[in-house]
Amino acid sequence: MGVDRREFIRRASMTAVFGAIGALSFFEALTKLGGQAAPSTLQVTTSGGSQLAPAGYLYVAPLSALAGKTSAYFNHPTHGSSILVNFGGSWRAFSAVCTHAGCVVDFTGSSIYCPCHAGYFSPSNGSVQSGPPPTPLPEFGVTEQAGALYVSQAVIN
Repeated sequence: MGVDRREFIRRASMTAVFGAIGALSFFEALTKLGGQAAPSTLQVTTSGGSQLAPAGYLYVAPLSALAGKTSAYFNHPTHGSSILVNFGGSWRAFSAVCTHAGCVVDFTGSSIYCPCHAGYFSPSNGSVQSGPPPTPLPEFGVTEQAGALYVSQAVIN
């Protein structure tokens, strides 16, 4: 009986170790997208701390909050779910809702991708590169001022 008990404890211990390794791998995979940290979501306001936003623009974030990031989601107060992408060293802003089926798009570093039906958009102007989307992503103007990033209240394309 002692041998069976020892074998049971050994197997239970190994199961717990492998289960913990699997759980850690699962949680690590959830927090990564394509080897990069998942984009953050920014809160948009009409003022940048003590500084008012330029006319026709909304305060998104201090540039320091975007340092080292290639994209970030934000909720445009008028147009809903939106995405900032850093392409070619400058920030661009688009609706994050695919014009085909309403899925949320991702930035891959070289294009904006809709995972639902493999639609691709240009990060330079939101135009359709391939796939089923019928129209470009709506684009917002972006301006940097006094260390902060602002997006236009209206669509520019």
